[in-house]
Order: sequence, then C-alpha cells, then structure tokens
Amino acid sequence: MLANGRSIFSVTKPASYKGAGFFIANVQSTNGESHTGKSPKLGAAMTEREIEQSTNQESGYTLRIVELCGKYPGFRVQRLEEGVLQSQPYWYQLAFEDTLDAAREELRLIHLAGVELKSLTREYTSFGRNGPYTPDGSSADYGYKYAEGVTKLNTPGHGFMHLDEERNQQIHGAWRNDRGFYEEDVCWAIVAHHFPDLFTTRDRRDAKRTLMNYMPHEYMTVTGETLTLSDSMRLQEEAFVEATKDKWVSTSATQASDGMVRVTATLGGNRVPHRGSQKERVFLVPAADYDQRTRFGLIIDPASYPEILPNRPVFAAA
Repeated sequence: MLANGRSIFSVTKPASYKGAGFFIANVQSTNGESHTGKSPKLGAAMTEREIEQSTNQESGYTLRIVELCGKYPGFRVQRLEEGVLQSQPYWYQLAFEDTLDAAREELRLIHLAGVELKSLTREYTSFGRNGPYTPDGSSADYGYKYAEGVTKLNTPGHGFMHLDEERNQQIHGAWRNDRGFYEEDVCWAIVAHHFPDLFTTRDRRDAKRTLMNYMPHEYMTVTGETLTLSDSMRLQEEAFVEATKDKWVSTSATQASDGMVRVTATLGGNRVPHRGSQKERVFLVPAADYDQRTRFGLIIDPASYPEILPNRPVFAAA
C-alpha cells in the first residue's frame, strides 16, 4: 500500500504505453548514488508490464511502477516527462528496486520530494565562460545555490557541492575537504549529513545509505554508531578481501564459445597494479558458474577449471 497516500495519490490501473524508459541514477541534483545501483536493459528474454500509475497534485508528478521479468527481474519507478515535443512524452527512470513494496516506498518518497523541493532553495545560476574551476580541472557552466555558502556546481562532465570557508569548517574533520569541494557521486552525502535542512527526506535517506556503504569507518567515527557487515557494502568487501587474500578471484571476463567464459583472476582479486608484473591467470569457466559469482568476484578453484596458458614465442636454437 502507498503510505499516507489515499487522500493525495490517485492510483490507476495499468495503461498501455509504448514509451522509452531511461535510467537516471539520481532524481535530485545532489546525485545520491544509492538510489538504484542497477538498471537492466530490455532484451529478448525480458518483458515489462506496468503495475500502477500515481498522480500527485501537490508534487506535480505522474509516476508509475513497471515490473521487469526475465534474467534481471525487478521494479522500475519512472516519472512522466513532456519531452521536446509535447506530443511525445516519455518515462524518465528514477529508481530500480527488487520488490514491489520497495518500489512503492520509493514512489512515495519521490512524490514527497516534489512537495519538499517547493520550499527549498535551488537558485539557478549560469556562469557562461567564466565559471569557477572545480577539482576535475574544468570550470562550472552552471550551478544551484542551496543556501548562503552552499552551491551545487555542474561541469560538462561532473558535478560538485561546494562550501564556503565558514560552512566547510562545520564539516567533521574525518570528512572535511580543505578546499570545500564534495563530488556528486558519493561525497555530496557529507554535505547532506551536516546540513540536512537543505535536502529532501529522500536525499537524507540516500545520504545515510551512501555514507554507510562507501565510508563506513568515517561514518562510525563521526556518528558514534557501530555498523555490521549487513550495513555496509565496503565492510563486506573488506571482509571478502581478507577471506580470499590467498585465493584466485576473478577481476574481469570475456565471452568464449559454447557457453563458456574466459575469466582473468588474481590473488585476492586485486585490481590495483603493483610494481613489476602482477601475477594473473586465465581460466575457462562455464557461464552458469560465472553468473553465480559474488558481488566482489568469483572465487576460482584451479583444480576445477582448465587454465588457459599464454602463448609464448618459440625461438630457434643458436
């Protein structure tokens, strides 16, 4: 059921619509990564059907939930957009969830965000050719002022939250960037954590998830909370690395013939190059086995899969 929605939301039966669905990881300009995490593309083995639509007059949004069936099942949450031509509206994807209940909660929060944004400052500024420079080396061409000393800067390739000196001094030392720049994929959540009144309920939820997943040690230092493996993807990864440091773990794979996959593995799944050559081995693995890999890679038992040895040149004897 849609929480707190009976008096506001209008939920209709599925309607036929042949439109484009686009995956956008972040509905708000803060770009919280943890909104979705995955967005499968439709293929021959996948089908989709609309579950319900929801129109909220207070948010001004028309949203829908679409179920995907096939290899990557789940539920898309999409917003109806006018498009370049009013006669060609399209559905703009905002989230992808594993369960219908999670999709309905996401729908509720997106409607709520639409209402909350009307009372939050997002003052647009166009910098033209004289925009401030950002850490990625490019200048911002436009931005949004959230409050005095808090600005979202957008470049052609990336974006940053920027804090003036006074605001930046309010950031905990474990997270503070000396120049006051916080990139939009992960570090924006630091700004949302310290200035929650400038963000929507959905933003604050996503900021907490982002910090717990990607900066768990700093999060525990700042908040005093204790996180477990189930709370943080980074903690899970660290535990996996420790448990597999002497095992061969996949780092990449390419399609082979007859339902097989060429899997490259290193000890511990280490993808960071070391001085000198890093030992790599390549194995031929059934695609069905590779599909069962963990989030951090497939643990390879050399006795179970044939190894593909590198071709070595043969030199004639002198």
